[in-house]
Amino acid sequence: MRAWVLITGCSTGIGRALVPLCRAAGWGVVATARRPETLMDLPPGEDLRTLTLDVTDADSIAAAASACSDLRLKALVNNAGYGQVGPLELLRPEELRAQFETNVIGLHAVTNAFLPLLRREQGARILQVASMLGRLSIPLAGPYNASKHAVVALAETLRMEVGREVAVVLVEPGAIRTEFRETLAKVWGNLPERARGTRYEAVLGRYLALRKDQGDRFAMEAGACARQILRALDATRPPRRVGIGRDAAWVGRVKALVPAGVWEWLLRRLYGLG
Repeated sequence: MRAWVLITGCSTGIGRALVPLCRAAGWGVVATARRPETLMDLPPGEDLRTLTLDVTDADSIAAAASACSDLRLKALVNNAGYGQVGPLELLRPEELRAQFETNVIGLHAVTNAFLPLLRREQGARILQVASMLGRLSIPLAGPYNASKHAVVALAETLRMEVGREVAVVLVEPGAIRTEFRETLAKVWGNLPERARGTRYEAVLGRYLALRKDQGDRFAMEAGACARQILRALDATRPPRRVGIGRDAAWVGRVKALVPAGVWEWLLRRLYGLG
């Protein structure tokens, strides 16, 4: 019987890029998304199932797990997420809560729902997609920084608890060229209005320009990132961590070498925080 992998967040980006790569490698793929219409253009086949899965909805998660009960589910890729950005002093509690509901609580809920199915298979693995920002922090991305630090902690803890039965792989990409960046302005809501007349009014515009420039210069294509994730899926002995992208490698090394005060000064200057 074919081994299957369930991937969350397949509407765009890394999740979407993973689907054809996994199918070509012999996996059956359960492609999921909050809006099922975004999956309609995937080529049909016996090696593909598409499911509605909203990681913030317990009923949606339970229904997806039930729909996969007949499969040899050998892998789960928790990829769904988004980035809430903005100055912390302007951030509303409900915005931080929503960030954690998707990136952290949702990831945890999906993991727990599918663990019983994964435990049935020898060599099963869970890939938790975090970020290089789960190891360091940058200004104006506090909610996203915090959520990815939490994903790192949860993955490392889960590995110690269930790693002898189901391998847990922490995936830490750097900048990826996906629609993720184009959604930054959308998730702000009326944050620019809240920033009007404050020191952050000019900073927010600079932030978007800087992130676009960094993406153009350093970001890798979603397909290239997905190929590295596929290697972890296929590995006989899955790695504990998969760092992806040149920026993910050198930024961490620089931070480790530079004194903390100098590092923070550099980031304040880079992001226009004076």
